[in-house]
Amino acid sequence: MKRNIRDRDGQQWINDYMLKATGRAVHYELDSRLMPPQAKSMRMVSKYVLKEAEHAEYLARKAEEHGDLINARPLYLLATQKYREAQHYFIPIMSERRWEIYEKTKECSKRLYALMDYPIEVIEVPFGDTTLPAVLHLQPGGVKAPAVVFIPGMDMTKESYPNPLDSEYHQRGMHVLTIDGPGQGESWRRGLYVTPENHIEAAKAAFDFMAARDDVDENRIGVSGRSFGSLWSMLAAANEPRFAAVASAVANYQWDYLKIFDEAPIRFKQVFMAMAGMEDEDAFDAMAEGFTLKGHAEKIKCPALMCVGEFDPLNPLEDAEQAFEALNCPKEMWIIEDEFHSTHTTKALCGRPTFHYLAEWMARALDGKIPTGHNRKTFITKEGRGLYED
Repeated sequence: MKRNIRDRDGQQWINDYMLKATGRAVHYELDSRLMPPQAKSMRMVSKYVLKEAEHAEYLARKAEEHGDLINARPLYLLATQKYREAQHYFIPIMSERRWEIYEKTKECSKRLYALMDYPIEVIEVPFGDTTLPAVLHLQPGGVKAPAVVFIPGMDMTKESYPNPLDSEYHQRGMHVLTIDGPGQGESWRRGLYVTPENHIEAAKAAFDFMAARDDVDENRIGVSGRSFGSLWSMLAAANEPRFAAVASAVANYQWDYLKIFDEAPIRFKQVFMAMAGMEDEDAFDAMAEGFTLKGHAEKIKCPALMCVGEFDPLNPLEDAEQAFEALNCPKEMWIIEDEFHSTHTTKALCGRPTFHYLAEWMARALDGKIPTGHNRKTFITKEGRGLYED
């Protein structure tokens, strides 16, 4: 008889109860309910999110057929997001059905890209003897411009960011390349599993790809990330000195505490072990100790911005602060009052996407406006005070 893989797999009933009580699959500390009300357990989530995706896609296609592109674009975006969520929550984690749903994510995103008023290309980035799937958001007209390599979080995908209808870096004159790194999206499906090192190599490959383009200013290429991508982007900046700046949020600035695998809901570890292609929990735990900024943060030379919620349960503030103190570069840290892990939109910033503020900082950094010796840690109150004050 098959037994559980992980010691905490038996906690699934707690996940199911919390989902029913809070309407959230993870991040129970937040008040808003995200899951469809019909979903009473983790196994039910994908089914009902998929229905929402199909609803959005149906309306998107009808709007497009009627020439109503103003409605078709956000509807395709919603369908893309919902299909991506539906494949993420599918159980079992690795299955053909999951990848069938992910194909719908790709299909709807491509229809959205085709309707946009600036060029978006689905491409492959050379990576050793294989390639990394990626999406390239370009400034129109072939102009030479700075660029940002973006690394999504955990098993998020290249379709998850940026939002073409409100693209933070693009609106500020930058090209954006988002990759499916090892263990993410299509790379994962192809059997490219995540290790502590290979996201660094993926970021280097992405830099090389962008630097070789005639429309990219190779001296102004930054790197950014969200959630686990915040760790990967910092590691990239530490190990690829050609990156001109790094800025990230939704913190995973790991130093001594890898709480995401030990204290957070078991879902995180279940998914990440699958991303790593591992079933031996002891072997995974040993490998996971490599996901740290210790020994790397001090190597970053470019301007660096870190953004963390005051009470992030996945990345304790004191742990993130240790990483910040280790930096020997122009540096800035934003601590957002009373916020947890998901700092994508906050009351402190009036609900504006946090990455709009990060993108503004990135633009200044790539323009050389962050002075040598810059060292600023600011506490952003719920009233917004602290972000702009000296």
